[in-house]
Amino acid sequence: ARHKHHQQNHSHHRQTRQRSDRGSVATMYLVIVGGGKVGAPLASSLVNEGHEVFVLDNDPDVVASLKRELGMIATIGEATSLRALQDAGASRAGAIIATTGSDADNLAACQLARTNFDVARTIAIAHSPENAELFDRSGVDLVVSATDLVLANLATALPGHPLIRLMPLADRSQELVAIKLPSAGTAVGHTLSELRLPYGTKIVLMITSAGLSKQPGSDAIIESEDEIIALSPANSTTELWKLLTELR
Repeated sequence: ARHKHHQQNHSHHRQTRQRSDRGSVATMYLVIVGGGKVGAPLASSLVNEGHEVFVLDNDPDVVASLKRELGMIATIGEATSLRALQDAGASRAGAIIATTGSDADNLAACQLARTNFDVARTIAIAHSPENAELFDRSGVDLVVSATDLVLANLATALPGHPLIRLMPLADRSQELVAIKLPSAGTAVGHTLSELRLPYGTKIVLMITSAGLSKQPGSDAIIESEDEIIALSPANSTTELWKLLTELR
């Protein structure tokens, strides 16, 4: 049964944490700045991994959606506000991940987190290649270049390659990917439990063609042009992509 979103949120975190402890995953408190196309699925996958995640976004609608659809702990605030980062618990965060649409904000959030809250690990998306180099020189620990994401995003319009690699995770043995299902795909009409997913794959979120989030329960039915966000072992992403995009 689904957990009721808010009352049981903390016990849900504890349960997933205990599960992942047995799998020897070190759990962390993480602050994600920006709850959009990358931030929301990333937050979901990290909670599924047993981490405690706090999302900060300056759009009230995004924050409301994160709370309502995903049961996330999220609040409205600016990436560059010391007060907002403090309220998000930056001082006890193991890492901050900046995924807003603004390179300046992403860099500022990482620098504020490091200098004011002594956050050990900073991760940021850089939207321009020049900024990626600047982020590197400025001491951001992991810089994810959005150029690759944008190129892959354009490719989703082409039926040949509807795969977006959102972000490499951990030691790059896993990655967060988004795969858009073709309308004539063999997976359409099936439930998630009926699919023979590659070993180690976790479906994190399903997004309908109308842009609405669906919880990825085993009985969730895959519909035409759904976008599936998954945590995938890097060596089986191609297999997952083939499975989800195979045509009738």
